[in-house]
Amino acid sequence: MNESILTTSAAARLLGVSIRTVQTWIEQGIVASWKTPGGHRRVRREDVLALRERLVARESSTSVPVLVIGSEELARKCRAALASLPGVSVTTESDALSGLVAAGRLTPALIVVELGRSDWERLGLVRRLVTSQLLAHSRIAVVSEASADQVRIDLGAERRIQVLAPNFDPEVLTEGLVLPAQNKSAEAQSLYPVPSDEMARLHAVARTLLVDTADEPDYDAIARMTAGLFDVPICLVTLLTPDRQWFKARYGLTVPETPRAWAFCNYTILQKDVFVVEDATADSRFQSNPLVTAEPTIRFYAGAPLYDYEGFALGALCVIDRKPRVPEPSRVQTLQILASLLSDRINLRTRTRQIRWSGRE
Repeated sequence: MNESILTTSAAARLLGVSIRTVQTWIEQGIVASWKTPGGHRRVRREDVLALRERLVARESSTSVPVLVIGSEELARKCRAALASLPGVSVTTESDALSGLVAAGRLTPALIVVELGRSDWERLGLVRRLVTSQLLAHSRIAVVSEASADQVRIDLGAERRIQVLAPNFDPEVLTEGLVLPAQNKSAEAQSLYPVPSDEMARLHAVARTLLVDTADEPDYDAIARMTAGLFDVPICLVTLLTPDRQWFKARYGLTVPETPRAWAFCNYTILQKDVFVVEDATADSRFQSNPLVTAEPTIRFYAGAPLYDYEGFALGALCVIDRKPRVPEPSRVQTLQILASLLSDRINLRTRTRQIRWSGRE
C-alpha cells in the first residue's frame, strides 16, 4: 500500500485513539476519506498528521480563566470548587490594582472579589469591573460579610453580581461554567458534534461581545459581497452559543437565529478547512434537518470557520444555495480568505478594547 494512504487502524495508531473514534471523525467529515472497491475506508496520511497537529494545539490552548481577587484562603476554596471542571484555570491576586490589571489581561468568565467592610479600594474595583464593556461577559461574585442588600446599595442591582457570604457553598461558583453538553441527555448530545474545547470556545464567543448586538453595515456588506461572489441566495456570519446559532450578519434570510442543533456550522467549527455539503438531501447528517426539509430548503452549504485571537472557533462565514452544487476550488479558497479577514476584524475589535483597558492606547 502507498505509504501516504492509511487504513483506519493505522490512522488510529498515529492519532493515539481508538478505531471507532477515527470512524466517528470520518463520519463527521473531520477526516476526508474514500472507499476502496472492497468497501474499506482509506485516509491520507497528510490529513491525519494535520488533524493530530490540531488536536495537540487544542489541548494546549488557553482554558476558561477565573480570577480571584482576595486572600489565599479564598483562592484555595475557589480552586477546590472548580477543580472538577476540566479546562478551567484560576489566577489569584491579593490587591485591587493587580486584580484590575489581571482582569483586563485575562477577560475572565468569572471574577471572585473578597470585599471587606469599608474596603473602599476593592469597592471601587468592583464598580470598575461592572461598568467595563471589556468585561460585560464576565460573571462577578462578591464575597462579603455584609448582607446582599447592603452590597447592592453600594454597587446597584446589577444582575451579573452575585453576593456570597464568607461560608458560601463552593458549588455556586460552578453555575454558568458547566459545559452545556454535560447537562444534555445522550440523545440530545447526538444531535450535533461538540468540540473538545467547548467550554473555552463558548467563553471566547462571549468575550467578543457580538452576540445579540444590532446590525452593522460593515458585516452586512461582507455577507452581501460573499453571496455575490458565490452567486448564492444566502450568506451568513454565524456565532455558535450554547443553544443558538446566532447571525451577526445575514443576506437572504430574515430570521436572526436558529437552534444550535440545526446548525451546519457545528461541523464547520471542527475543522480548519472549508466544510462543504454538496447536496444535503444525500447526506445522512442533514437529511432530516428542518432547514433542509422546510424553508430555506438548504441543499448546498459551504462554511469557513471564524477564529478568535487564541485560536477558538467562534462560528462561520457560510454560503447556502437551494440547489445542489459542486464549488470550484478557487471559490472555496476565496471563502477561506474572506473568513480569515473577517476573523481579523472581529479580533481587532476585541483587542482594541483590551488595549484601552490597559491604558496603552
